[in-house]
Amino acid sequence: MKRLFSILLIITILIPLITTNVFAKNYKWTFVVTAYYSPLADQEYYLTGDYESEKRLNWQGIMWASGKGVFSWMLAAPKNYYFWTKIDLEWLWVWVVEDRWWAIVNAGNRWYSNDRIDVWVWYGDEWLRRALYWGKRTISGDIISDNTKVTLDYTKIPSPYWATNWLKKIPNIFNTGIWIKSEKSLIISLQKFLTEINVYSWEINGKYNNSLINLIYEFQIENALIRDWELYWAGYWGKATRALYLKKYLNWDFDKKETLVVDSIEKDKTESIDEYLQVFESSANSAEKIKLLQNLFIDLWFYSWELTWLYDDLIDPVYDYQLSEWIVSSIYSPWAGSYWPKTRAALKTTYDKYTENKDNLEEERLRVEKEKQQEELRKKELEEKYKQLEELSLKKAEEKISFIWTPKFWEISHSVRELQVTLNKLWYFNNKDTAIYWNITKQSIIAYQIDKNIIWSNQEFWAWIIWPMTKSALKNDLKDYFMNEIVNKELAGLDLNII
Repeated sequence: MKRLFSILLIITILIPLITTNVFAKNYKWTFVVTAYYSPLADQEYYLTGDYESEKRLNWQGIMWASGKGVFSWMLAAPKNYYFWTKIDLEWLWVWVVEDRWWAIVNAGNRWYSNDRIDVWVWYGDEWLRRALYWGKRTISGDIISDNTKVTLDYTKIPSPYWATNWLKKIPNIFNTGIWIKSEKSLIISLQKFLTEINVYSWEINGKYNNSLINLIYEFQIENALIRDWELYWAGYWGKATRALYLKKYLNWDFDKKETLVVDSIEKDKTESIDEYLQVFESSANSAEKIKLLQNLFIDLWFYSWELTWLYDDLIDPVYDYQLSEWIVSSIYSPWAGSYWPKTRAALKTTYDKYTENKDNLEEERLRVEKEKQQEELRKKELEEKYKQLEELSLKKAEEKISFIWTPKFWEISHSVRELQVTLNKLWYFNNKDTAIYWNITKQSIIAYQIDKNIIWSNQEFWAWIIWPMTKSALKNDLKDYFMNEIVNKELAGLDLNII
């Protein structure tokens, strides 16, 4: 009995080991293959933004599930592949299974139609580029004999620099707090960074000025990092502010502009007066309030761009309004560009006056808009007319030049007359058009060709020949002559039909 129990126990232990590797050797399989790497502390780029996060994403890059440290030729496979299974991947050579984790699954799981495996492609920037270039591919492979030699050639996976161009570098300003007494170089770095992401538009001078303080304070208020100005870290580039700025920066939030499809100065007219009242009650701390405020400033002619729902686009209009109402005296005033209680109170008074005279102002706005449209129409008509006149001038020039060819000495012909008339219009022939080709006409054509760099000097044996380049130059100059003639007649109010 004990013997039978022992046999059953051994079979129970061995069954998982026997059934784990269910693959026939030298059988063609199809895999979904991804690639990953291990980060280094001094890389130029990180997929997650920084070294520590990158390490966590890649399971520290130190030890695999088999218990071995990372090394070349290793790959992660689903759980039913036993460790040390060797797979010959098409044009990537032979790899060995040394790892498994929850995201590496068999076909039918996580929307994969084939078993997924993950290959490790070494350390650092170059190998990050290889992993990103590789992406996710479906390729063929063989489960091969365990005693097959492991080989690989990483250079078969390109490492182009464009693969990481879309990643963002993390400036050193995210590693330290910055305030009014910080080093000038740090403040300059912060100002440059904020300028690059289009949230700071003032002088880069290394001074932690009011513009910078207000900008950071607005960010803190809008994102509920602080409640009011009284807190001592208000406007300070501190840890929580840096962390949230970095998150938004890496998420490309500062590059997104979800604009409404509207004409440049046309406002959304769905808001009622009651809805506008809420913008005077608190700061513009939501997208809806910002849109209302932008519409309000359109009414007051301080804003003439698209409705972007972004306060960054309101800083200049708010500052212009503050100057007009003597709320601030310069851009260095503490509240310049900020939508504070004093500004809100003044704006409410201005808007109340606007509503009283709204009909007159709207009429004026429509008049200006109509004049603008008429000007655009006039401009379009003039452009079209100019194009027609230019075509007319070219047609006439081509007609005149078609009668010109190289004459013989003492030749008397209509062609010579057209040549003399043409050169006269271009100020190269100052005599009567006799239709006789002799020295004066010859010297005129030579002078013209020298000026046009068609010939180099009058000593050239064929200097008097009218070349194709000469006819082309004459045609262009004659076209300009006719065009000027048309314009002058138009300015004089004369008939434009000069053909």
